[in-house]
This record gives sequence, structure tokens and C-alpha cells, in this order.
Amino acid sequence: MRRCAVVVALTLLVVSCAGVTVHDGAASTSTSLAPSTTLITTTAPTPTSAGQASTIPLGPPVAWLAPSGVPLAVIALRGETVEVLTPCGEAATLSEGEPIYDVDVIIDPGHGGPVDTGAVAPTGLAEKEINLRVGLATARTLTEKGIATMLTRIADYPMPIGIRSDYSDMTGARALVSIHHNAPVAPASDIPGIEIFVQQDSTESMRLGGLLYDATMAALEHFDVDWDRAPDAGVMTVLNPEGLDAYGMVRRPDAPSALLELGYIANRAEAELYEHPDYVDAASQSIAIAVDSFLNSAETGASLVGGRVFRPNRGVGADQCVEPDLENPLYPDVIEASVTGGPASRSFTVTMGSPYDSAERYADAFRIVGDDGRVYGIRELIHDHTTEQPFTRSLGGVVIPGSVQTVTIEGRDLVYGWGGGTVELVLR
Repeated sequence: MRRCAVVVALTLLVVSCAGVTVHDGAASTSTSLAPSTTLITTTAPTPTSAGQASTIPLGPPVAWLAPSGVPLAVIALRGETVEVLTPCGEAATLSEGEPIYDVDVIIDPGHGGPVDTGAVAPTGLAEKEINLRVGLATARTLTEKGIATMLTRIADYPMPIGIRSDYSDMTGARALVSIHHNAPVAPASDIPGIEIFVQQDSTESMRLGGLLYDATMAALEHFDVDWDRAPDAGVMTVLNPEGLDAYGMVRRPDAPSALLELGYIANRAEAELYEHPDYVDAASQSIAIAVDSFLNSAETGASLVGGRVFRPNRGVGADQCVEPDLENPLYPDVIEASVTGGPASRSFTVTMGSPYDSAERYADAFRIVGDDGRVYGIRELIHDHTTEQPFTRSLGGVVIPGSVQTVTIEGRDLVYGWGGGTVELVLR
């Protein structure tokens, strides 16, 4: 398996004096890479058998982290700058950021942005949000395993399916997993209704799907939940009436790909489970186990159960796409927090930092999340804090049961939603 010196960071990078230029029109993905310059580090220390460091050439980068942390595919190196393909399919020129030299697997959290929310649970949880939580956790685990991992998106912004696929092709990824949660409802079941959609003409895609099915079923069936499950659930092909793979994230990528429906967000019982940190941990760990097995072994998993004929709705188009910020942090950071009071009424004092604050975009809330996954309080912030960085606000009258041992304070960006640095407090 290939190793890389720099993989996608899962925390946002803050790089000062970033330069970003966006060019009109879609980028050409066939542009040759220019020779590297002093901007790009093309070698990295690698341990030798004697324990000494040696330097090996890595070649030009295949992807790039923008100063905001947004991952991008590389089109070309141009002197002291790098030309990249943005999430909306434009060509942009960056003078700052971090190179990514190798990608083993693309993790694609499905949906994203204000229009393409995916399914919405009876609890109000949007599919785009739980897809992202599981995707981020999966990428973190894979990176810890030494597997070079790139996310298609790291926050709540839209991205056309074709560009997600281009990221996979342009980086030369060896596998792609697109993470989803299903709707509408299906018949009640004692076991999870996991469905894996695979490429009809790829035995490797089917192997990836089988490994994903076995690992995720083993992880999730331990939860005591009233599941939903379709009668034909399992590893399958889904073709449109023309006989092509129906889903773009299966049909388009060159790499073996699989679209994973982890369950039914439309089912209230499952949606309530998805809010719990234990679910995110179990789902992400199991996906990472399957990807590791796919890349590093000849193991096979569940067999194909059959197929469906279906025409899915189209995803977000280029006309609905809004580029994420490439220069500034996407989220505010919770810098510090304190709590007073008891279970019947607690008060929280929270200090946040959002140096990008303006009237158009700012940190607009913080929330108190228990270790049971429940949100126990939200403080809405109705204006920017441009002249007050960092800033401190309080929230009182928060009722938290004695069974909750710790809470996490999270910040929200007006545009990109919840994310950024958090603070955990132990309740007494």
C-alpha cells in the first residue's frame, strides 16, 4: 500500500496571508503537472531499516489543502502557485496551503449545503449532517491506520457529484466510499437494513461492498433498535432504465466504489441512535476496518444479493453550488468554557474565536451536547463580533440530568454549521 507524507488534515488549518484566485469556467483535468518549485516539498523523511531517516522523492502533489482546510484536487503547479479544482468545479490558484502527495481512499460524506440536505429525520437531523460526522470520524481512523485518506468535503457545503468523482480520478485513489443514510421508511426488522450499491462490471467494487456490508452489520446489529429493512437489503447493483449504474458516485469513478446506506434516517428510532456518539464511533470504525481489509488483503465479504432498477433524483447542479471559503477558517473555535450550578439549573460561560467575522458570516451560536448525544442548550448569537475577538457569552437555566457526566461545547458558523474546536467539561 502506498504511504504519503501529508494526508488530509481533519482539523482546520489556519494559514495567514493566503492568496486565492478563482477562474471562470470549469477546469480541465488533463493539464500536465509542472515541475515542483520551492513552494512544494517533493521529498519527505522516511524511516530506513536501520532506523535512520532517508529522503525519497514523492513526485508532485495530487491534492491540496487550502488554508481553510478544504481539500482540493490539483490540476497543475504553476511557478510559485498551484492550480486546483474547487468543490464547484472551477479552477482556482493558491499561493498557500499544504500538499497531499498520495491518496489511497476517498471518503465521500453524501449531500451538503443549504439545498442538498439529503433526507431529514423526524427528529430534525439532516442526512448531510450525520453523513459528515461519520465521514470525518472514518477519515480520522483511516489516517491513524496509515491509510492516505481524502474527504470530498469537510463541512456543510454543496458539491456536485461529478466533481466528487473527479477528485477520486485526479488523485488516483484506489477506492471510494460514499456514506449515506436512507429514506423513506422500510418494513420493521430485528437487524439493520444496510444496503451497499456497487459497480455492475467491477469485481473489486463488489468485493469492497461485501467487506463494507459484513463490517457494518457486525458493528451495528449490537444496538438495541427497532430497525427498518428492505426485503432485498444487502450488496446489490442499482441500474437505471438504460442499464447503467444509477448512482453517479458508483457509475462515475474509475476506482472501485461503493455507496453505503447505513440505515434509515426516516425511521425515528434509528435517527435517535444516529445522534449518539457511540453510533458514530461504531459506524466509522467498521467502515475503516472494511477499507483496510480491501486495500491490504484479498479478503472477500458478503456476496451480491441481486439488483434493482431505479432512477434516483439528480444531485446538486453547478448552478446551485456555492464555493466554500478557501482562505479563512470554516468554523469558530470554542476557546474556553466553564459551568456552575447543579442538575436542575446550570449556567455556562463560553469564550469563542471567529477571526473571519463579518456582517455576512459569523459565529452565530454555541450549544451544550451531553455525552449521551443530546443537545441540552443552545445560545443563539444574532450579530457579528468583528470588533470583539475573542468574545464571551453565557447561557443559563440549562437542565442536565445527573446521568450525564460530561458535556461538549460546540460552536456554529452562520454558513457552514457546527464545527471547529470544542471544549469538554466534566459536570460535578
